[in-house]
Amino acid sequence: MMAKPLTGTRVIVYGVGTMGVIVTRLLVEKGAEIVGAIGRSPAKVGRDLGDVAGLGISLGVTVEGDAGRVLARGADIAVLCVSSYLDAMHQHFATCLESDVNVITIEEETVFPWTTAPEHANALDALARKNGVTLAASGAQDVFWLHLVTTLLGASHRIDKVIGHCTWNVDDYGPEVAGHLHIGQTKEEFDRFVATSGWPEFVARQTLEALVSKLGLTVKTILSGVTPVTLEEPIQCRSLGREVPPGSVIGTIDRTTLLTIEGPEFVFDMEGRLYRDGESDSNRWQVEGEPDLELSCRDANYRFTTCSTLVNRIPDVIAAEPGLCSLDKLGPPVYRHG
Repeated sequence: MMAKPLTGTRVIVYGVGTMGVIVTRLLVEKGAEIVGAIGRSPAKVGRDLGDVAGLGISLGVTVEGDAGRVLARGADIAVLCVSSYLDAMHQHFATCLESDVNVITIEEETVFPWTTAPEHANALDALARKNGVTLAASGAQDVFWLHLVTTLLGASHRIDKVIGHCTWNVDDYGPEVAGHLHIGQTKEEFDRFVATSGWPEFVARQTLEALVSKLGLTVKTILSGVTPVTLEEPIQCRSLGREVPPGSVIGTIDRTTLLTIEGPEFVFDMEGRLYRDGESDSNRWQVEGEPDLELSCRDANYRFTTCSTLVNRIPDVIAAEPGLCSLDKLGPPVYRHG
């Protein structure tokens, strides 16, 4: 079956920050019809989306602050680039679903939210089914950490252990993400925060749970932890507009270890930190079993490929059954020429 194009698809851009402006350009170039834009920043509300996205052209779409009003005009799908956790995104999603608008998002927890946010997930699933629309998440993990790995494992006769490691640049995602990772704090301050407040299970857990579900395996136990990354030399943080002194936190390694009832073990380290000159996003997976296998991608460019994968996924989400569609329920993503 040929990949359905995006041409003529009526889209609302919900969130016009770092990622939303990239998505806007890709939608325009793919021939989608942008029929609305929603933002929060007073510096952007009231301006033309083409101006906000730096396209050099007017799109005839004004960024508005009233989400309900924009959604009430109707669209095939809303593309949400706002926050990283379902707790913060629940109401944004609900507003779209109640307006009978499908949703695709880069919000990471919705990749597989059934165990980390079951109440939100089940409520949104019921709301989407009631209104005959679909909610799904996508991004770089869709290609690099789920479907590429699933395909690689298709060459295995026996899997003993799967080990993944990726690196991503904190400065690609703005001050909110830099603040979340406590960039610039001392290691002691970071450890004290984690000891008293805990650390949210980030993308690694949701990705491994989706992978294991895709493989038809059963989760036995999941262990998650975080380690701060420091550097014994100063480094510039563009997102915060200042230099981070030597010995301070420049990022974190989020590790998830998942054991299955059937036997295979999965370990995934996500290393998000400030980059030095010459560094780029990486993706490496090793399979221990029969045979041993390895997958490695250099310069994965996660900021951009999160947006390009999201846009390519739009027809899949529109065509999916109503409800919350976790990423394990979708087939492999495909390229859309238009």
